[in-house]
Amino acid sequence: MLHPFRSAALSLISLPLFTIIVFGLAPLAVVVTWSFWTWDASTYWIKPDFSFAGYVAIFDAGRWTVILSTLAKAMGAALLCLLIAYPSAYAVHFLAGRRLAIILLALMTIPFFTSYLIRSFSWRLVLGRTGVVNTGLQELGLTTAPIDWLLFSNFAVLIGLVASYLPFATFPLLLSMRRLDTTVLAAARDLGAGFWKTLTTIMIPLTMPGIFAGFLFVFVMVAGSSTEVQMLGGAGATIISVMINDVMRVANFPLAFAISTVVLAVIFALVLIGNRLFGLASLFEDRT
Repeated sequence: MLHPFRSAALSLISLPLFTIIVFGLAPLAVVVTWSFWTWDASTYWIKPDFSFAGYVAIFDAGRWTVILSTLAKAMGAALLCLLIAYPSAYAVHFLAGRRLAIILLALMTIPFFTSYLIRSFSWRLVLGRTGVVNTGLQELGLTTAPIDWLLFSNFAVLIGLVASYLPFATFPLLLSMRRLDTTVLAAARDLGAGFWKTLTTIMIPLTMPGIFAGFLFVFVMVAGSSTEVQMLGGAGATIISVMINDVMRVANFPLAFAISTVVLAVIFALVLIGNRLFGLASLFEDRT
């Protein structure tokens, strides 16, 4: 017979655990399983015949290059977000007062109250041939003609991705900085360590779980995005999510599931590496 406390605890966690299994783990298991099935033209659906055809097809028609290009975009956007997010999080946590910090955090989240389509399209008005940037450069005499590569390019896509997902890198860093022991920073200053010495030898190593968490959040979001690439990258730009949609339109479901499984494997590997090298799980430890 279970102890009353354990019985109450099990009752408390049963619903969220059931929700995670049904709505989180089960769909992923189905995707992985179906990626090994085959397409049945007679029923216009897949059948449980074990096959690697979906994974072999990834190497056809340049699909593998799309996956690599997507991962490169995700990594570039995540790294750039971290370069911007770290000083931003530092300013909010250490330099801003309580009221100003709340205002700054609100400003980071307010854009998410608008449509992501509008946010992405607004960059066309900024980076286009007659946009704010080109108009300003020409009025200042820095250019004599519009700069075409500002829009419908990898540069524009990167700018749009960073603008969309920067908060996902900032908030884990804030959480990590809030968990810092301020006495360690004070001791470093008392021992004569300057700002950069303290930053590189104490703050960055101690906030590494937050750094990797911010990187991982942005990486995952970018890997599954499509709007920024389609609206800012031009007609020829593509990404994994767009490729999956195209594959689904021709009913090649095993291939779509195989592509999704590859992405899941990459993300799962990153989580394991992050937890192994940077102590990602420490963000959720109780420090009280």
